[in-house]
Order: sequence, then C-alpha cells, then structure tokens
Amino acid sequence: MKIAIVHKEKCNPESCGKLCSKLCPVNRKGEDCIIIEKKASISEELCIGCAICQNRCPFNAISIINLPEKLDKDLIYRFGKNGFALYRLPLLRFGSILGLFGKNGIGKSTTLKIFSGHLKINFGREKAEEKEIKEYFKGSELLNYFENIDKIKISYKPQNLSELGNSKVKVSDVISQIQKDKKKIGKIVSELNIENFLDRQLNQLSGGELQKVSIAIAFLKDADVYFIDEPLAYLDIEERIRISNFIRKIVSEKKAVIVVEHDLLMLDFLTDYINIFYGNPSDYGVVSTVMTSKTAVNTYLGGFLKEDNIRFRDKPIKFFKIEQKQKSNFKLFDWPNFTKTFKNFKLNVNSSFINEGSVTGIIGKNGIGKTTFVKCLANEIDIDKGKIDSKKMKFAYKPQYLNSNSDDLVAAIIKKEKIDKYLIHLFSLEMLNIKKIKELSGGELQRLEVARCLSKDADLYLIDEPSAYLDVEERLNVAKAINEIIANKSKACFVVDHDLLFLSYVADSLLVFSGEAGKNGETSKSLDFSEGLNRLLKELNITVRRDEETLRPRINKPDSVLDRKQKEKGKYFED
Repeated sequence: MKIAIVHKEKCNPESCGKLCSKLCPVNRKGEDCIIIEKKASISEELCIGCAICQNRCPFNAISIINLPEKLDKDLIYRFGKNGFALYRLPLLRFGSILGLFGKNGIGKSTTLKIFSGHLKINFGREKAEEKEIKEYFKGSELLNYFENIDKIKISYKPQNLSELGNSKVKVSDVISQIQKDKKKIGKIVSELNIENFLDRQLNQLSGGELQKVSIAIAFLKDADVYFIDEPLAYLDIEERIRISNFIRKIVSEKKAVIVVEHDLLMLDFLTDYINIFYGNPSDYGVVSTVMTSKTAVNTYLGGFLKEDNIRFRDKPIKFFKIEQKQKSNFKLFDWPNFTKTFKNFKLNVNSSFINEGSVTGIIGKNGIGKTTFVKCLANEIDIDKGKIDSKKMKFAYKPQYLNSNSDDLVAAIIKKEKIDKYLIHLFSLEMLNIKKIKELSGGELQRLEVARCLSKDADLYLIDEPSAYLDVEERLNVAKAINEIIANKSKACFVVDHDLLFLSYVADSLLVFSGEAGKNGETSKSLDFSEGLNRLLKELNITVRRDEETLRPRINKPDSVLDRKQKEKGKYFED
C-alpha cells in the first residue's frame, strides 16, 4: 500500500515549471497521475511508487510512502486528498491516565481533536457514515464512547497558550467564571500553588505561571474526560512533580485523563498506560497498541515494536551509569566566588571548575539565577565585584529566549555559520532551507539555534534550555550531538534544563541551584552527577532509580517500598 502526500504550503508549480507532472512516468504514458491546478494532486491508485516526483521536487513538497497493507483498514482520519493520514486510535480507559508520545507532527493533537469531537472520523474520505463507524469499533470499548460523544463532558487544555496569554483578564476572574464552588476553587488553587498571582492579569504571567493557570482552568470544569496537551512545558522539576501528583489525584473510576507530553521521566511517573505514535511527521502517524508506561518507554528507547514488526529507529537509545561515562581530570576553566545583584534579587556563586570533555548540567527551580550565572560566564552581563578570567577562553552561547524576527533564510544562516552536514542531518535542517527565521516554529528555531551554537569554534559552550519546544526524539538528538561534539573537540559545555531524563543522558556532573524564586539564589560547587541529583531530589522529597532493563532514570511512586528503602539509606538517586 502506498500513500502520496502533498504539502500544499510548500508546493509552488509556477516556480518549478510543474516539474513533477513532467517527470512522472505515468503522466508520460498519457495518464493523469499528477494533475496540477493551483497545487499538485497525485492519484494514489495510478502512482507506481517510483518517487521521482518526491526526489526531484525542489521544495520537498511531496512524499511517496510505502506502508504495510494491513494498515489500509485502520485509516481513521485524513486531511483531504494527499493530506496527513492517521492510522488507529488509542484505547481510552476510565479510571486511569493514558499517555501519548512520539515526534511532533505525527497525530497526537489530531487524536485529541477526534476524541473531543472537534474532528469527525472520516476513514480517509470526505465523510464517514455512522453505521461504518459502529461497524469499525464493534466489540471495542471505543464504540460506546463515540456513540455517546455528544453526552460526554470534555475539558481540554491546549498546547498553545498564546491566546490565553494575550488576555488582560485577571486570573481570579477567569477562574470564577468557570467554577462557582469556592471550596473546589480554593483546593485546586492551593494544590497548584497559584495563590500569589490570582490578582494579576493573564498577559502579565510568566510561561510557567500561565501553564499552571491553564491546568487549573481545565480541571475546574466538571468533566468526564480531560485532554491535557503538554502540561509540563515551562515548568521546573519541582513544579513538574507538583502538577503530576495533582493530576494523579483527579482520576476516579468515572473520569479519564489523556496526557500528551515529551518529558519521558515525568510521563512514566504520571501515567498508567501509554500509546506510542510513530510514522513520518506531517505525512502520517500510526498508533501502537496500548502498553504499561514502563513497557512503552522501554519499547520506544529500543526502537522496535514487536506487535507491528516495525523498527522506527536504527539503533536503540542507551543510557549509562555515571561511572561508565568517560571523564577527564584536566581542568579547562574555573571561576571565583562572585555575586550578581539586581533590584530585588541576588545570586551568590561559589567558586568551582569544569573539566575538559565534561558536560555539566545546571538544575534548580525557576527564578533562582541559572540563566544569570550562564550570562555572567559568557560576559553577557557584568558581575558585582572582581572579574572572571576568561580572556583566553572562547565562548559559544545559546540563550533561553530565541530571536525569531529575522527575515534571513535558514539556508543563509547554515552557510554563514558553517553548520556541518552531521548537524544538518541530525536536526533535519535541510527541510527548513527555504523558510525565513520568522516563519519557524518554536521547535524548528530551537534546533537551528542549538546547531548554530555547536558549530562555533569555542572552548566552552553555554546552552540554555535546549529541550524547550522539542519532542522526545529531538531532545535525544540534541543530547547526542552535545556529547559527541564536546568529546571530539575536547571542549566543555554547560546545559541548563529541567528535563531530568535529558540531563541524565547528556551530563556527567551537575551544578545545583537553591534559593527562593525571585529573591535569591546560590550555586553548589561542581558535583558528580549522582551526588548533585541526590541533593536536588532530597529537597524535592522524591526518589529515583535506574530501570533494570535500559538504565534510564525512573521516579519511584510516593511511599512505595522502593521509595521508603531509598530514603532510609539516604540514596534519593540510586545509580
């Protein structure tokens, strides 16, 4: 079975002279496999799968894809002729939390829209009849769901918070419009820790504050099913734990929660079951059978689905214990004790160092000086007293907030910054060549800026929140690139991030920040990864162990046997 995808936004027949239709072997025999009107249209019945149109299209607007025949009967939804195709649906279970994860653009948000009733199942046609839908789901728990979808009360927390963030309405006013029960409001407001900004307008909130308000709005609604799209973005590790514990408390026998999330450590902790999404972004997505959370994450890292006999990654992703990571004892850079004071905030930095070939993770709550520390090292801002001796050092800095206002083409940036083929391929930058910087999504811009930073000739790389906006696969690619480049160049790198699984994959040591958000912060000395993570987890009162199969970190369930044992031994991180 083959499908033909035409990305209408990329297709430009006037500029290419209708090249695909001229080169198509079927067209040259006199049949109409590719028809050009305003955009290209490809007949999947006549297409022979030669992929000449795909390979010769100058705009990468066409994909010709061969799929297993058995998927043909599982086509659930298609966005018109030659549009994105979604195969299968997850199994929604009341009384549990279901997680969905996979690459961006592979059908997770489409799935939520189908379950919420915003999109109607069409089986790849213009419209599907009710009797067809009943026949397809006959014998499945989903039949009852779709038969009663108009009666089911649904609450949806969107991924994109820009609409909410542009509002000038007070947080308290929004909440009171949704829920009149003051006791319920008080409980959720307290559990999500949003009391301190109830009187502020939505457009005055930070990304993390806005995220927590959007979660409160979703769960203040009296619903049967809650669809929660990326609830942990913008949040530090403490708040991620808080939100996860909060969502777990909400579930009852009569309620169901579906969560889309890219932080695998937290998704494993938060959910009971997971469906993996695989396929080609923007072309098609396939939903795996449902698995327990542990099995699903391990299967994803392994890259092979036994049930579908599909390998979606060439090599498994492997984690290593800290002692297995190669380290150098050669000190590359050190810094003295110093302070940096702003109007209402003070950062105290303890002297320490970073070794050649080392990747040091920087972790701690939001608002306690992590980005300030990195900017001080990079000489982006001056310290209060003294000077950091960095004259002989060359720095490469990727900031937390990225500038997206440029009219420059991605291709021009790649050429100017001399980004090599390895990074171009790893981060799929060739697909962005003809886009302007201001046209890039958050994830596309992040990939470009990380590649841009790593391409610079530097001694010390300072990379602030590289996992933001990236899907699971992209995060692991970034970690892989950082490790390989730092090792090959014998340089060093600081990485600021909140994704513990990402940091455990990329870092061999940690700087742990403590303090009161918005008031003060203090750095630890450079610590071995296990020691640093143990210190952080003790403050958070959670324990983490290595998975016996993959060695990836896993959070223990609160007050479980493993949780109690590790706390008794004082080993909050069991490496």
